[in-house]
Amino acid sequence: MQGIDFFGFGTDCSITGKVTMFGDRLTDFLNGQERFRLHHVECVSLADGHVAAVDSISVERTDLLAVIASGPRGSEKQRVSLQTNRLQVCIGPYLILGRLHSKPGSDAMATVLQRDPMIPFTSATIAYESGGSIVARDVGTLIVNRLLVEWISPTTETATLFPDVPTRSPFASQLHRDYGRNTAS
Repeated sequence: MQGIDFFGFGTDCSITGKVTMFGDRLTDFLNGQERFRLHHVECVSLADGHVAAVDSISVERTDLLAVIASGPRGSEKQRVSLQTNRLQVCIGPYLILGRLHSKPGSDAMATVLQRDPMIPFTSATIAYESGGSIVARDVGTLIVNRLLVEWISPTTETATLFPDVPTRSPFASQLHRDYGRNTAS
């Protein structure tokens, strides 16, 4: 058990705090828990930037779209060489560009479908609007909830990694989604 810094992204706010993690890597911890407790929490509204602070909160994994990896990287002995696939992903109000890793020569689609919901992307950039300003953060590893991905645009032949998710060109028109307006008739 160890306390580590936590920085996550929900549908309407970013969440910072501390989490007591069990295990060797944050990815494994998040995949092993349906719910966990954060301490010394601050939530920053994406709409207007206001901050809400609480001492402790219970968070469900399904409420997290992405989490910046922190804490230990796991056992050096368990690391293997992997191939990378560069992808652009839209999940809620966030646009993510990063590298998804899989075993060399493996069927990337089968590999992803067999994995747990929280998948790490390395050399990642996450971009979003907060309080009327565009924020872009480069991070070493961003853990993405693959079950909540809205669309994906491969920069290689990786369109089949997320079946049932539309593939879009990063240059497609109307990439911006208006979350404040009801478009239903």
